[in-house]
Amino acid sequence: MADLLADLSSVPLLSCLDDRAREELLNRCPVRPFPAGRVIFHAGRPAEQFYVILSGKVKVFHLSPAGDEQTLHLYGPGKAFAEAAMFAGGAYPANAETVEESRLLVVSRKALARLIAVNPNLAFGMMAGLSAKLREFAALIEGLTLKSAPARLAAALERLSAEAGDRTFRLKQTKRQLAAQLGTRPETLSRALADLKRRGIVQVAGPRITILDAERLGEVAVE
Repeated sequence: MADLLADLSSVPLLSCLDDRAREELLNRCPVRPFPAGRVIFHAGRPAEQFYVILSGKVKVFHLSPAGDEQTLHLYGPGKAFAEAAMFAGGAYPANAETVEESRLLVVSRKALARLIAVNPNLAFGMMAGLSAKLREFAALIEGLTLKSAPARLAAALERLSAEAGDRTFRLKQTKRQLAAQLGTRPETLSRALADLKRRGIVQVAGPRITILDAERLGEVAVE
């Protein structure tokens, strides 16, 4: 229980809660294992619960009528997803699937309603987390619609470096998955990455990326 409480304290959606509220959440909501490649929910299904990733990775994605996959988010430990859809009381707007073996805290609408009735501060804490998620979606939409593929890649590399706290980091997903997340094709991503490497801005060794010139990478990110 102590380890799970520590894990939940790092989740932005739940970070404003005290240990007692997080413990009540764990007592009412199950932690479930999911194998890699397991579909968690399909777009259009009733949004009756949301999920917190304790370990593993989950991708949230759209499928076009032609069957092309557009990755919207790749979430890792400490991230919650599908909470906005559940609070809205409608349907899931996208699909979710595990990328690797994962453990998820499953928070149902009914369980959460009981907890909020006892502890109203739980609702305020989650509202703060939802506000942060809305800002994240706004930035994603802006990047996909207004920026070129090289600029999107540069911005993504900046973000990944910041998350790692180091100029050298490993990609969390395959280059194909990263291309889908950035709304471009794998070959376009490969050309953009090769161009950054040729210009001496980054160094690439398989999934390991090293930013050699952060200033020039920042310039590409706003082009």
